[in-house]
This record gives sequence, C-alpha cells and structure tokens, in this order.
Amino acid sequence: MNTRAADGTGAGLGRRARTAWLLRVNRLLAEEKPLRSLPAFAAAFHGGSYGREVSVSTVSRWETGRTPVPWNAVRRYEELLGLPRNLLTATARTVRRYWAPGPILDVDPVAPAARHLEDLLEQAVSGDVMTGDDWDQLVDGLCAAPDAVLMPSGTWSRLAERLVEEMVIADDLPWMLRFESLNRLLNHRRGGRTVIAVCGVMAAGRARLTATEIVCALDNCGHPAAADQVLRELTDPSGALAHRGAVMACFRKVDYRHFDERQLSTLVRAVRDCTGAGPLGDQIEPLRSHLSTAHPEFARTVLGRRGGGPLAGRRAVRHPGGTGPAAGAPVAAAVRRVTARLGAVELGQGCDPATPAALVTEALASPLFDVRLYASFLLAATPYRSTLADALVAELVRPMAIRDEELAVPLLEVLRVLGDHRHRGLLQWLAVTPGVPRFTAYAAVRGLGHVAADRSTGDFLRDAVAHHHAVWLTDRDPVTAATLESLVYALGMASRDDLLATVRSGADFLPGARTAAAWWLSIPGHRRASALL
Repeated sequence: MNTRAADGTGAGLGRRARTAWLLRVNRLLAEEKPLRSLPAFAAAFHGGSYGREVSVSTVSRWETGRTPVPWNAVRRYEELLGLPRNLLTATARTVRRYWAPGPILDVDPVAPAARHLEDLLEQAVSGDVMTGDDWDQLVDGLCAAPDAVLMPSGTWSRLAERLVEEMVIADDLPWMLRFESLNRLLNHRRGGRTVIAVCGVMAAGRARLTATEIVCALDNCGHPAAADQVLRELTDPSGALAHRGAVMACFRKVDYRHFDERQLSTLVRAVRDCTGAGPLGDQIEPLRSHLSTAHPEFARTVLGRRGGGPLAGRRAVRHPGGTGPAAGAPVAAAVRRVTARLGAVELGQGCDPATPAALVTEALASPLFDVRLYASFLLAATPYRSTLADALVAELVRPMAIRDEELAVPLLEVLRVLGDHRHRGLLQWLAVTPGVPRFTAYAAVRGLGHVAADRSTGDFLRDAVAHHHAVWLTDRDPVTAATLESLVYALGMASRDDLLATVRSGADFLPGARTAAAWWLSIPGHRRASALL
C-alpha cells in the first residue's frame, strides 16, 4: 500500500488508506490495552451498532485499507474504544468526501436514525437546541428521501439558514458534523438549489465575515448555480473572506469539471488579475499553478511573465495533497522534530510511522489550506493529538520561530486544531506582545477563538481589543484589520457579549469589526447554544 509520496507530503495517501490508519491507530493506542490485540478486538466487536461477528482477517483488511469499512463498523470502533460519538465517523466522512476522485453527492447513513425525520425537522425549524448529531441524523433522513417535499413553503430555506449560522460559529467536532451536513444538503435533488441560494445570500450578507467556509463548501456541489456563485464571489466579491472561499473552492471545481467553457474563461481572467496580496491572499499562487497544470492551454495567460509552463519556478500543485514550492529549511526542520516526538508514543505492532509523518508534513507544509486543515483534523481524531500539540508549542517557543512568520504561521494554524487549554497562554502572549511579527500575531489571534475559547477569563480579551484597536488606529493596514476582526470572533466564541457590545457601539472602531460584533449579538441564543454541541 502506497502511504507516502516521494516528497513526503502524503499525496500518496488515498481516502481508504487514511480511514484505515485512523481506525488502526485508535485501536493500537487504545486506553484499554487488551483491545490493542487484534484477536481480542475482533472477538469483542459484535454488539452495539454492529450486529455481526467479525474475524481477525476482516478487521485486518479494514485497518490496512484492503477492503472498505462499513459506516456502522466505524461507529462500533467509537463504541468499543470509548471514544466520543461521531469522532471517527465524522472524520471518516470528511476524508471520504475531500479525497474522493469525484464529487460525493450523498452519504449512506452511519446507522438507522434513532428518531423520526418529522421530529427532527420540527426541532430544527423551532427554537429548540440542535446538536451536531441531530443535524447528522436529520440530513441522513433527507438524503434518504431525495424527492421529499417540505411543508410549509420556505422550510428548506429556514433549515439551511440555521445550519449555516450554527456551522460558522461551531468548532471542532460540532463544526465538522455541520459542515458535512451542509455538503450533503447542497447536493440534495430537491433542496440543493435553495441551499445554494441561502449560502450565497448569507456569505454576501449577515454572515459576510464568516464567509470563507460558506463559499468554500460549494466546491463539492456540481449544480451550475454553485459554479455561478463561486465565480460571482471571485470576480465581484462581497468581501475579502468570500473571495478567499471562492479561490479555495476552485481547486476541486476545476478538477471535477464543474465550470463550462464560458465559466472557465471567466475563471482564467479572474485568477490572472488577482494580486494575492494581504493576509487572505495566500491561496492565489497555488490556484494559478493548479489551474495552469489542469489546463495547460491557459498557462501563459494565468502565469503571465512567470509563465512558459506550469512549473514557472514552482513545482506544479496537484490537488489535493499536491506540492507547491518546497518548504523552507526551517519548516522542514520543524516537521522532522515534530514527527520525532511521535516516537515517544507507544505505537504497538503494525502501526506504520510513515503515515503520521506524512500527515504532519502535509499539515505544516502543503501550500493548500484545505489539505493542511484536513490533515490536522485527521491527526486530531487520534491519540497523537496531545503529543503533537505539545510538539508544536515546543517549536513555537524557539525565538527563531517567533521571528520567522513563514514558520510560526503554519505551526499556529495546526495548533488551532490540536491545541487545548494548556496552550492558550502561549496564544495570548503571542497575540499582544509588542515586537511579535504581524502575521504571527494574526495567526495567534485566530487561534484564540478555537483553543479553549470558553476558558478566557479576566481582562485579557478586553486588553487585547484595546491593544489591537490602538494598533489599527495607527497604521490601518489589512493585516491589522483582519486581526481585529478575528479578535471579534474570539469574543463571540468566548460569549463575551459585554465586549461585543463595546465594539459594536465604538464609533471609531474598524467598521468590519463593528459589523461582526453586531452579527454575533443578533444570533439567537438557542443557535449559539446549539453550535457548542
């Protein structure tokens, strides 16, 4: 089984190999040591969500990727290993969708729904709390009924609007469950077009400052309306974050041939004219390389003076998991040290160390944001999570790392997914300490809304708002503006409505920050509570 690309990025890891490794490493590092034995695990497997006996060879084939693993078996791994519900199933669904060679239009349910579809629909359109698992079951039921007519009129819109609003304020597993639910609804035969329209309205309107993931979610949707929406945000963006989401969506939409000839010409012109400047422009150059590789007839137009072929001084980007420019020496050295830390974790017989090494390389060095994110999610769903987070912190506290933005930013991006309350102090220090480079401070502030956001006590966030507001009043540059807007997100995730109200009413505050604060304060309480679950 090919588990690693020659350049170490993990591009050789297919979706089946990733899911197999996810199951295998969770078993081999299980807290209950008897279950680390393959025969003992197979003997205990019958029960719960899986109603049949399994042999040692069956489990072995699942864990080596030789045969696909059924969804109810993935659920049984969670039950048997005592893991949080949906940790493995949601991660495996994300892996299956993102690394598929073509669009995933729907997903078979993990298990029969525990509740009737009608009851879940009533809950979703009411003021009741919805958990991520509720959304998962609801969307499973809707996908099983592709011609379902929802009454009264407008139910599809209300469902999509609530799901999107909860998704953009959720984090970790609650976010993943909602994001995958949205992906499935976007391809629903009857409701998909309405869901696409809702995404467009929200990305351009009240959810504009969380628009990246809304627009990016359109990448798996083959409906022409989704392609039109992505191109609209690319050529006439409603905001910088929506534009970033459109850029990110284009990688897979190009691969999946979602753009017709007219749309492809529009895409080529838009990519050619993008500057790639500012804190949100890092995906422009990878998209240029990717587009020129997928359509070499447009290479000279897309690459301009850098043209002459898809390499143009850069290795061609292949999606997903492809490589862009070679990682700098500091990043490559950090990858080696972080990977070496995994040697301290008891692996057990048959656990391939090349796979986590490839995923760490992917998370820290891939030029594609989505590849980095999904590699981080996969690592986070394993017992490696805590060890890896500590290793990232060990790299960040090196004085050279703090000064080197090209090293510090990817480390902080992965820590945003893997970190816990033990690491929040470092993020807070990097966020406000004078002399920390702007992009490093920006990445640290982005982490504040995700790493133990609910543990922000005392006056830190108040002081951080005052600090970054003062910096913005002085220089008013795009990085500072993005940092201040990200800080408002951290206020919302910490439920600091008092500080949100201060930002909203501050006449001299950055307008985007005031808009973001007003949006947070307008979200109904039951939706904010739901997004945590």
